[in-house]
Amino acid sequence: MKPRIWIVVALLPTTAVAQSLMCRPANQNGIYDVGETAAWTCVRLDAAAPPLYTYTVKKNNMDVLKTGDLDLTAGSAKIEAQLNEPGMIYVQIKPEGDAASKPAATLGAAVAPASIQPAVPRPADFDAFWQSKLEALRKVPINPVLTPVDTEVAGVELNRVMLDSVGSHVQGYLAKPQRPGKFPALVIYQWAGVYALQTGWATGPASQGWLVFDVDSHDMAPAEATAPKDYQAVGNTDRETSYFLNMYLRDTRAIDYITTRPDWDGKTIVVTGTSMGGQQSLVTAGLNPDRITALVVNVPSGADSNGNLHGRQAGYPNWPSDDPKVMQTAVYFDTVNFAPKIRAASMVAMGFIDTISPPAGIWAAFNQIPGFKEAIPMVESDHNNITPDKQGAWNTRSKEVLDLVLNGGVYKAQPSKWKQALDTDPADLKRYRDANAKTAPPAPGENRVVFMGDSITDAWARYFPASFPDKPYIGRGISAETTQQMLIRFRPDVIALKPKAVVILAGTNDIAGNTSRSTQEMIQDNLISMVDLAETNKIKVVLVSVLPAYEYWWQPGMEPAEKIVALNRWIKDFAAKRGLMYVDCHTPLSDEWHGLRKEYSPDGVHPNAAGYAVMAPLVEAGIEEALRR
Repeated sequence: MKPRIWIVVALLPTTAVAQSLMCRPANQNGIYDVGETAAWTCVRLDAAAPPLYTYTVKKNNMDVLKTGDLDLTAGSAKIEAQLNEPGMIYVQIKPEGDAASKPAATLGAAVAPASIQPAVPRPADFDAFWQSKLEALRKVPINPVLTPVDTEVAGVELNRVMLDSVGSHVQGYLAKPQRPGKFPALVIYQWAGVYALQTGWATGPASQGWLVFDVDSHDMAPAEATAPKDYQAVGNTDRETSYFLNMYLRDTRAIDYITTRPDWDGKTIVVTGTSMGGQQSLVTAGLNPDRITALVVNVPSGADSNGNLHGRQAGYPNWPSDDPKVMQTAVYFDTVNFAPKIRAASMVAMGFIDTISPPAGIWAAFNQIPGFKEAIPMVESDHNNITPDKQGAWNTRSKEVLDLVLNGGVYKAQPSKWKQALDTDPADLKRYRDANAKTAPPAPGENRVVFMGDSITDAWARYFPASFPDKPYIGRGISAETTQQMLIRFRPDVIALKPKAVVILAGTNDIAGNTSRSTQEMIQDNLISMVDLAETNKIKVVLVSVLPAYEYWWQPGMEPAEKIVALNRWIKDFAAKRGLMYVDCHTPLSDEWHGLRKEYSPDGVHPNAAGYAVMAPLVEAGIEEALRR
């Protein structure tokens, strides 16, 4: 079996152990069927590192399935486990003889996750209870009080907000574009803790065109931190006194207020948040099924609150499972019981080794959502604040969804914007239309270069000042695009700008199947056509290798690594036959399994600053040689 993906484990970056252990799952997406063997092959990266370890395998991070020894003296060893029911597998590896230490590695796998169900039934009076609370809320006037707040963000108006709710006040920041108009609403709910809100959390999205309400989880001024630190335990033995009762009602009151504003577009409300913010978003979408347009949440807490009593480790709010009254109360505030009412298109991300928001509970809630929903599994990720470098899939996909909705698209089904655009603007020609019109002709003697590509090129343009200081280089990358789309826009986005040279980095999205499955021959034909167009217009061509990738997180199972190698072999040969410059960025960025090395990428596909720093001098040398020819 060919190796697919390696997980480099670095939970303890200050120890040699953590930096020296690497584990590869048998299934690169971390998902297995019931009864299928979940397996990891582990190796030492450093021969001087300790060779002996012990491991513990748990079901849902609670019941121990097995323990064993991991002997890496010979170089590698395997860990295997099975589940005969849907659930999560959680593995901890520690140095031998050091059981009290923190884990040297933590691994996770999901077994039939689409079949994971809530630990306990939904209360029969759940809907009646919450309907009575919403009726009480409707009797309370909103009475909005807005206080202007200074902001340095140009074109944005910022206010501190206070609204009346049942037994408390909604507080937070409201930001909007200063220009006249009606805007889609983005309601942000906050993660756990007691802290002051940062105004930038609201003004940033507002500068893009959102009507933003950043809602404090507590009844306190957004610049303060005065709520009780142990709020999650307040009143937790009675559903009438639980701290979360008024919190959830405040969250809905925020929606009430948005719908009264004349600058709201009247149709779009997106709720979003991470951890407890995701918890509040799920609840709000469930209590307001006819008003919420989209739900976009990351590692939401508050699911499977009774899990400890049923073989699943529960997470935040960490309600004590040894108190029957607390457990009876918790089900009225558990996200799994709000999820069946959600009608909004939903995107939910979960980390497979997260113990704060355990993935089994998130899957249980996700599986109750009846409408369109999209899971974003993050196989290597703990909670977002613990492994922020493993949140690439969430970062990328959430931005795509929010950008889609902001620009008038409808988040209904995967794939995202590139498929939905095919009916109207298949190559997204509008993306650079204004910028192209404002781009002056090259000055005499100017060696203008245009970079044509996808999201890798699009992101690289932000690094151009560092990668290519003082160079007249222009980025024309568009996220998710394939070579056929680039060919459509090659004339307005390259030829019309009259460059001396064009750098083409393209093909990975064709392999991913972003615009349906593409054969190698189809990709080759599109590249040949772009080269023909360039040479006809006396533009020098630099062809850059497709970057390495084990797996496409948005299109799992494509096994791109060897396909990319084969395409690069053809590109190199084609360049030689046509007398073009070929730049190999694949080799320096690749590990021995043809994947993008961890230190060069947050998600295994897109380079980070370090990755672009490797690519820049290679491409610059290729440009210089092409211009000399």
